[in-house]
Amino acid sequence: MIKKFITDNEITFNEGERNSSTVVMIGYAQARGLTKTKLKSELSKEIKSDKFIGEEVERLWKYCEANNYKAFWNKPEAKKLYKF
Repeated sequence: MIKKFITDNEITFNEGERNSSTVVMIGYAQARGLTKTKLKSELSKEIKSDKFIGEEVERLWKYCEANNYKAFWNKPEAKKLYKF
């Protein structure tokens, strides 16, 4: 599910984009009911090739949760901006 979301929305984890890309991905994952463990499992290949992705998920998971980033994915503007 997450890999399709990343591909469909052309999300990259290049330097300078990693923070915002990770926040978008985590918010979407939380809205879909994924746990941090499940998200990291789905991204295991990507994390192996770039450990920073895993570190960002660890660092930002609770931040996104505390700020209710998952709520965005139930709004009409989410469907206008992203494919899911």
